[in-house]
Amino acid sequence: MKVITISTRSLLAKAHVFLIALLIFTSACSDPSEIGLVLEPGSNQIGVFYEEIPLSPYLVLADSFNTTSQGRLLVGGDQSEFFGTTQAIGYSRLSFNPNGIPPRPEALFDSAVFTMNVVDLIGEDFDEEKAFQVHRLTEPILDTAYYNFNHLSFEEDNTIASGSFLLAPDTVNQLRMEVSPDLSAELFGKLTTDDPVFDDIFAFRDYFPGIAITGDPEQNASLSLATGSGTGMILYYHYDGDTVSTAYPINTIQSRHFNGILSDRQGSAIGSVVERGEAYDVPGDRVGTKAGLGLMLKLDMSPLHGFLDTLENITFNQIMLEVGPVEEYPEFKAPYNPLVMYFATEDNEIYRRFDGAEVAIQAEGQGHTGLDPEGNVVPTTNNQTGLIYNTEDRVYANQITSYVNAIYRSGLVRTDLFLYPNVPSTERAPVTSDAFKRSLREFKLAKDNIKLKVYYTRVR
Repeated sequence: MKVITISTRSLLAKAHVFLIALLIFTSACSDPSEIGLVLEPGSNQIGVFYEEIPLSPYLVLADSFNTTSQGRLLVGGDQSEFFGTTQAIGYSRLSFNPNGIPPRPEALFDSAVFTMNVVDLIGEDFDEEKAFQVHRLTEPILDTAYYNFNHLSFEEDNTIASGSFLLAPDTVNQLRMEVSPDLSAELFGKLTTDDPVFDDIFAFRDYFPGIAITGDPEQNASLSLATGSGTGMILYYHYDGDTVSTAYPINTIQSRHFNGILSDRQGSAIGSVVERGEAYDVPGDRVGTKAGLGLMLKLDMSPLHGFLDTLENITFNQIMLEVGPVEEYPEFKAPYNPLVMYFATEDNEIYRRFDGAEVAIQAEGQGHTGLDPEGNVVPTTNNQTGLIYNTEDRVYANQITSYVNAIYRSGLVRTDLFLYPNVPSTERAPVTSDAFKRSLREFKLAKDNIKLKVYYTRVR
């Protein structure tokens, strides 16, 4: 612990004001650990102290990780000695415009393609082709919630479309695969004969329940596909005398979808993580988090709470939470940025306020507490902040002085924290999608690379 003191035999009122003003000015211009003046030794002291508090991390596999209609289909996967084998399968209904004009009986079929609108791509070895397949579901997607552990049956050996591609990370990838001749002929035949399966969307779903898109986790690449007009089938046709084909889309626009994750952790560094909603102190000296899988870091904040109980007559100058450096990673497999710091319950769920709102650490300088209708102190929820990732030193960090001050002075509820890869939601910019459910991004780090750096002033 560093201690720097200011002392004097007798402080008159003017001198006292001058010293405090000088200390505040110095605090604004210096490293918090170097603030202070050395005067004469004596009775009253004003000291600036530094405390480094290590925090123990646990791994929690999120329970009830709802991936329904997140606007993205996750496809592919990866293998690693830490996370094991992870495979993502994107499931979706298909839809068409029931008010659109179908091809007339005399229409001539040209071709049919399946397109995939890739909006995020991570992985390794992009100088090698990556293969993907589209399958027809054999059971329907229901109007219910689906979680990342849910899966539906599909025709595994009979693909609608498949292809291998040389993908280009950090660029737009619009992938096109030929639809199988049998399905192309079947769909076009029904369109040109006024088959009742195209009378409305419900009749179509009974005939064609939907699709599952897969990739091989051994190829260490995963796609995040945007649902909508860019992902689905397009049938092309023309009439005698036409010089340009007409397109008839059957795609994932406004279609219910979800992502199912297959995770084989046996023999991996996190092989002990078995039950959902349980906090695990995994063997070894490393921890990690992985999106899609719903594997979160939980920080035991009891060392901070115990430290606060030992303090009297202090003012916090600055408190930083630092996580990292994370382990080095392949060029095109960067982790998410930032990490929202959600409050965690004893049951390992995100803490919710009296009105059901999820609670996270609020932005620095903002209020952290308010009152509920009965006058009880409750957390505020309208201005989240997050740990910001620095690509140079590979460290997540942010100031949480206001949060700790609210615990110390305002009776803010004391909880552990989840580090959740997502974009913070604010009153001015509410976030409606969940980044943690839209990719397989990950990071790993040493357990002892998580700490609080506390600078505070004591007057006695």
